[in-house]
Amino acid sequence: MTEETFVRELERHAEHIHGAPLSFEDVRGKARSIRRRRRAAAVGALAAAVAVVAVVPAALSGRLDRADPPQPAPSLPRTAHTAVLHDGEVTMPDGRTVRVGVDNSDVANYGVLTDGRIVMGLSKPYAVRVYSADGTLDEQYPVQSNAITMSADDHAVAWVAKDFTVRVLATGAAVPTELPGIPMPGEAAGSIDAVLDAQHLLVGDGTSTSGELTPEGFHDLHTSEPLRVEDVSPDGHLWAATFPATQGHDLGCSGLYDPVAEKVVARNCDVYSLAFAPDGAHLLGGYYENNMVAGVSVLDLNLQQVTGFEPAGPDAAVSRVAWSDAEHLVAGVVDTKSNAWSLEKVGLDGHDPQVVAGPAPGGNPEMRAEYVFSE
Repeated sequence: MTEETFVRELERHAEHIHGAPLSFEDVRGKARSIRRRRRAAAVGALAAAVAVVAVVPAALSGRLDRADPPQPAPSLPRTAHTAVLHDGEVTMPDGRTVRVGVDNSDVANYGVLTDGRIVMGLSKPYAVRVYSADGTLDEQYPVQSNAITMSADDHAVAWVAKDFTVRVLATGAAVPTELPGIPMPGEAAGSIDAVLDAQHLLVGDGTSTSGELTPEGFHDLHTSEPLRVEDVSPDGHLWAATFPATQGHDLGCSGLYDPVAEKVVARNCDVYSLAFAPDGAHLLGGYYENNMVAGVSVLDLNLQQVTGFEPAGPDAAVSRVAWSDAEHLVAGVVDTKSNAWSLEKVGLDGHDPQVVAGPAPGGNPEMRAEYVFSE
C-alpha cells in the first residue's frame, strides 16, 4: 500500500490524502510530472532506491454480519516493490523501464500486478487502462471513478466501473471479474478502501468504511466508532484509520484500530494519512497541502513521533513520500523556487538523505509531481 501508500486522494489518496487534509486519492488524482527524459545512468540507482516491502491488508474481524467471517491475515507479510513513474516511463524495481505513452500529469494513480501488467487510473481520458508488461495497451475501461485500489500483495486491483459495479482484475486473469456495486444513495460511486484479495474488498462512502464487498454482495462492518481504513498492519492485527472531524479537531484524527478487540488502541489528532512500515513497527504520516506533503513523520505504534523528515534548503518541499523498506523512506523532493527535482532515500533518523536521481528541472509542484510511486 500506499499512495490507502502516499499520494491515495488529488484522487481518494485528490479525494486519497483524506477528508480533511488533502486526501490520498486527491494526491494521486492530481497528476504528476513534466515530460523530460530521465538519464539512463540513473536507472539502476533509481530502482535500488524505490524497492518496497508492501504491507498486507488483513481479513476482517468477526463483527461482520455473516456466519463465517474471515480470519486475520498470517503474520508473515508478503513482499512487493514500488515502481516509479517519471516522464511517462515506469521504472520497475529491477531497473527495467516501460514507456506507457501517457502524459504523467494525466495519471491519477497506478499499480503493477505481479504478472507485470500496469493498471492506471487516468484523468485524460477518464478511464482505467491496463497495459501489458511491455507497455502495450491491452484494454481501456470506462469508470465512475478513476481511482484504482491495489491489494497489498499486488495480486489484484479494483475500481468502480461506469455502471457502478465494481471490477476486480487479478494476476493471470485476462479480464476483470464483476462484483456488486457499493450501496450508496443517488448517483454516487462509493470508495474502495482496501482490497484484501480478489473477492474481498473493504468499501465505504469516501468518509467511512462501512462494509465488505464480496461476490455474494455487501456485508455490514461494525466498528466501535465511525472510521475509514487507510492501511492494515502486516500481521493483520491493526488498522490505520481516520476518524470524522469533531469539535476542536476540524481535520479529524488518525488512529490505530484493533478489529478483534473492537477498539481504538492509539489516537493522534496531529498526524494524517498513516501507512505501516513493511515490518509493522512504525507508521508514516504526512499532511497533504498544495499538492505537496508537510509534516512528514515516522511514528511508533503509540502514534508518537520517532522522527521527522524535512528536505534541506529553505525552499525545499516533499512532493510525495512512501516506505522504501522497513528502515528507509523514498521521497520526491522539489525546490519550490527553481522547480528543481530530485529523488531521495531517507533513513529513519531523517538525516543525510541519499540523492539517487536529480536534481533536474521539472514542473510546478502545485500542479504535478515529477516522481510518482505505484500503489
